Amino acid sequence: MNDLLLTGGRLRPDGFALGEGKYYDSARLLKLDLVTENVETLLSVDQGTANFPAEHPNLQFTAACTDGPVLWLAMDTEIRRYTYPSLQLLATFSHPFFQNVHSVAVRGNSLWVTSTGLDLVVVLDKHSGAVQEVLQVDGKDPWHRFARHKDWRQVHSTRPHDFHPNFVFWLGDEPWVVRCTPEDAAPLREPRRAIRLTGKRDDMAVHDGVVHEGSVYFTLVDGTLVVMDPAAPDAPLREIDLSAMPGFGGVRGWCRGLCFVGGLAYVGFSRLRRTRNQSKLDWVRRAVGRGEPVESASVLAVDLQAQVIVKDYRFEADTVDALYGIMAAPQGHG
Repeated sequence: MNDLLLTGGRLRPDGFALGEGKYYDSARLLKLDLVTENVETLLSVDQGTANFPAEHPNLQFTAACTDGPVLWLAMDTEIRRYTYPSLQLLATFSHPFFQNVHSVAVRGNSLWVTSTGLDLVVVLDKHSGAVQEVLQVDGKDPWHRFARHKDWRQVHSTRPHDFHPNFVFWLGDEPWVVRCTPEDAAPLREPRRAIRLTGKRDDMAVHDGVVHEGSVYFTLVDGTLVVMDPAAPDAPLREIDLSAMPGFGGVRGWCRGLCFVGGLAYVGFSRLRRTRNQSKLDWVRRAVGRGEPVESASVLAVDLQAQVIVKDYRFEADTVDALYGIMAAPQGHG
């Protein structure tokens, strides 16, 4: 396996001034050749549709998934089905309660979508896009806070989010959701069993939830991997501090995106950007002066057993700024 697919977006030059939900002007799908280190932009989406606000649509590909020769690409208000490697668009699914969608995951004949802006996980039929289930990620009525019949796709932002769900994974047949605001992971149908992922640390955003070789791996914004044993989720969690490894550099951007290939962990880092939520930057202040900052989006290849950074892939300006997902390219299809 030589290729990784990366999903993300390019920042608008005036995105910070425009405000929440208007940061990104181009959704990007990249292919990274792990042998040659060549980075190719496979797909750019630079215009919104009727499912986005007419002015300043937030265009980014968030965490995606593969299903044989099919790519399921998530955007803020849409789920798109593409063939690979031709990247022919086969279908687009969208619903009024899709707002700031952060991920899509396929399970059997269903798609599990995190509608982050409404604190929901929405289950769709992967063939028709029909809604099978709508779950509020703390077990409440899905519409206890948000109007059921409003078209939330036309709203740029609903921040602050109570839970900010961003990723779905499975332990056996049980779906779990990663919730950024309370910094935990919880069984979707029994959220009271939530496991806090950041210990006593506050404002340490959590992402991912990758099941690999009997453990679940989560990313923390500061470059820490948290490892959970599914057989004993209440046991103390193991932490792997990537920022302490030689070659990490002083400060990298938001850590998000994780994939295991060929014995290595590939970990994504977005380009550091300004934010109005200053509490989320406390980890940056602590890292200032530790070394030379990495000012571009990047992916680190890490040997977790040896605790060493094997390769540092950095992306040129105008290629991608925010990284959401990393996945192995489908094999046997090009």
